[in-house]
Amino acid sequence: MPTQTVCFVGGQVRTMDRAGTVAEAFRTENGRITATGTTEEILAGAGEARVVDLAGAVVIPGLIDCHSHLELLAYSWELAIDCRSSRVSSIEEIVSVLAECADSTTAGEWILGQGEHYQDLKLAEGRYPDRHDLDRVSTTHPVMYRSSYHLNVFNSLGLRLLGVDDDTPNAPGGRIERDPTTGVATGRTYDMFEPLGGPQPPVQDLAAAIKRVQDRYLAVGVTTVGDIPLHRAGLEAIASLAADGDLVLRAALYPKLEAVVSAEDVRAGRTRGRIDALDPDHLAMAGFKVFLDGGLTAGAAALHGDYPGQPGYRGELAFTDEEVAALVATADDAGLQIAMHAIGDRALDQALDGALALPAERHGIARHRIEHAGNMFMTDERIKRLVASGVVPVPQPAFILTTAAGYVAHLGSDRIGAVMPFRTLIDHGLPIPGNSDAIGITEDQHDPFPAMQAAVTRRTNDGDVLEAPEAVTIEETLRMYTEWSAFSIGWEDRVGSLEVGKFADFVILSADPLETEPTDLAALTVMQTWIGGTLVFEKG
Repeated sequence: MPTQTVCFVGGQVRTMDRAGTVAEAFRTENGRITATGTTEEILAGAGEARVVDLAGAVVIPGLIDCHSHLELLAYSWELAIDCRSSRVSSIEEIVSVLAECADSTTAGEWILGQGEHYQDLKLAEGRYPDRHDLDRVSTTHPVMYRSSYHLNVFNSLGLRLLGVDDDTPNAPGGRIERDPTTGVATGRTYDMFEPLGGPQPPVQDLAAAIKRVQDRYLAVGVTTVGDIPLHRAGLEAIASLAADGDLVLRAALYPKLEAVVSAEDVRAGRTRGRIDALDPDHLAMAGFKVFLDGGLTAGAAALHGDYPGQPGYRGELAFTDEEVAALVATADDAGLQIAMHAIGDRALDQALDGALALPAERHGIARHRIEHAGNMFMTDERIKRLVASGVVPVPQPAFILTTAAGYVAHLGSDRIGAVMPFRTLIDHGLPIPGNSDAIGITEDQHDPFPAMQAAVTRRTNDGDVLEAPEAVTIEETLRMYTEWSAFSIGWEDRVGSLEVGKFADFVILSADPLETEPTDLAALTVMQTWIGGTLVFEKG
């Protein structure tokens, strides 16, 4: 922790406080902001302080990604083979890319491929690979292809090593796809990676990979994440970085229940106590994550109606209504947030029921969250229930670029309603927190600026405009990644604006976002990133 006093002067400092104050300068000491104001005011009390001339540059608070997956990005970017549609256009090409890797890998080691959401719509064959395709990659290596966290495909050897046979049951909320005629597993699995014990990298390797992912976040101005470790190795890797002093980002953690923490662990506070003691300024357990249903990208989100072309199939719920209400109460009693993954309308209603089951005086106190609420299915009644519950909806602005069109194509606008209705939610007083849910399906999904542009322009990567009336202003999209994200993780007293008492986490930009054309927001460049008054990234 730095101890010297530093005065940053001569800039255009968008503090993002409630009043929208723009200052010229600010002073930091011991990693926190001690004053803001004019250059003259800050220098008047400078004493022996170091002075940094901002030379007219625009400063904003450090950006916050309130739903991140450092572990999955490390897997995708650093450990897996790129099988995304930017590189391949068919299953045959996926097989070729993975086979080339297998040829140079020691026999018996896993071959891991990373695809992308709704890739079946982009591949020449019009489907995802199956076990027979991946058997052509190798019969001496276990092979896995992943299009999202929810959909993983294994070759025959991989299935055998994971113990999948004709009698292997589905886990709650998960599904092993089987040939409807023979009953034999196709290799495709939906929300079964953790129950089957999917391949995990050594903690040391994962920590090194996460450290490289951290560098990529710092380069796009992200200083705080609400990170969701989905496996024990992910939690241990982040903890090891914190213990070694290598965690530069601030991270509010939401480890997955039961894969990483148990309900009993939450009640006893064991993991929370250990994590919170490692580096309190950079790491804390904010809550825990539960999956109420699967992913729509994997056809496992829990819906009230049938999936198209699948009569009688409506996705998977992992818990009963009573169990969800009990989990919300467990989090509330422990003073933690519960982050409920709920993509389908049936799961969304279950999450709202669970939150509203709390005593009315507890609504909004612990600031529970529904991950993906706000992406679709936002009827007037559900919005009223969101407001009444005090729950924070956490939709994904970045999905406008990559995934929202797939939602519409999959289920249709008549069924899902307005996709990503941010304008409507904000007008109802719901602060929409900026986040990526990045798992590596693109190279820049973690970058807030393309997502900000999408929230303002409503334009997808393919150039289509989705629900133009739901656009937000540039100032609102900045608040999504600062003030409102800080609120969503319960850290608004620490980060999210440049105000006295908060951490000196800030970003120096190439231009002023509020003076930038909406179509140019994605091109904004981070020149420097500072955390706790320390320079942690500088553009070369």
